[in-house]
Amino acid sequence: MPIIVEIKEQRLGTILKLRCFISTSGTEREEFTSTEFNVNDLAIVRLHFKDKLHEPLQCKIRTRAISGKVIKVKVSCQDTDEAFYSEWICTNEWKYIGKKYLCDVALSDVLTNVLSINISASQVEDSPLAKLYDDVDFTDFNLSAGGGTVPVHKALLAIQSDVFRAMLTREWKEKTEGNIQMEGVTLQTLQHFKDFMYLRTLPGEGLKALLLFASYYLIDNLKAECVSKLALDCKSGEWNDLLNFAVKHQIFELANAIMIVNPTFVMKDNEKEPVKKQENEE
Repeated sequence: MPIIVEIKEQRLGTILKLRCFISTSGTEREEFTSTEFNVNDLAIVRLHFKDKLHEPLQCKIRTRAISGKVIKVKVSCQDTDEAFYSEWICTNEWKYIGKKYLCDVALSDVLTNVLSINISASQVEDSPLAKLYDDVDFTDFNLSAGGGTVPVHKALLAIQSDVFRAMLTREWKEKTEGNIQMEGVTLQTLQHFKDFMYLRTLPGEGLKALLLFASYYLIDNLKAECVSKLALDCKSGEWNDLLNFAVKHQIFELANAIMIVNPTFVMKDNEKEPVKKQENEE
């Protein structure tokens, strides 16, 4: 039998809930792409299932904005071998959701998997700050790193943390020069910080560096968002490294988030040594 996919659609507030039943034979392997689903009249999504002999069932998602607006899409699925949660700016590229090695139901040669996928979409331009993101006429301050500068609005920077407010209200050279040289920070991290200030988006990569930046400059809302995303995005086999990172940099909110998201995670005795070494190096 070919791959057969039945998808039941349910809308719960702004969330599109898709209950997917994927049936395959024990011998034949095929691929299937679903019809399109509308999410909040903002984005269109399609699911793609791939099932090959001796390989796990795989699921991917493709999204595109309905209009020319910038759309943020969030997707979660707890039914794959590794729980999935992520958010990204809407594109038309396939995003990997997860895989399943073992089926949920086996009846003769028919194998059936069940996936519950939650999808939401929001318009980034709903924030007035998004309109200032590309503004060049009224930016009045620069954040500088070794590779260049990121222009921002001083007033917006001042409300991010008391550290920036102090720099911009006292007679420090940063205020006079309209520029601050950020030591130990890459230009990419500064750009990610600007993306969060104006668009409330987080990067897919470089999140740990952004979290360290937020911790150092006491940007509490950015720190909380980074902690949440790191813990929710963590895959099997990465928990120990993430906890090592949290302990090394004394980000206890991240350590607590790890235990909340994965309460069964316990470091083995032979996995504790990296933490000890890092503590001694500090």
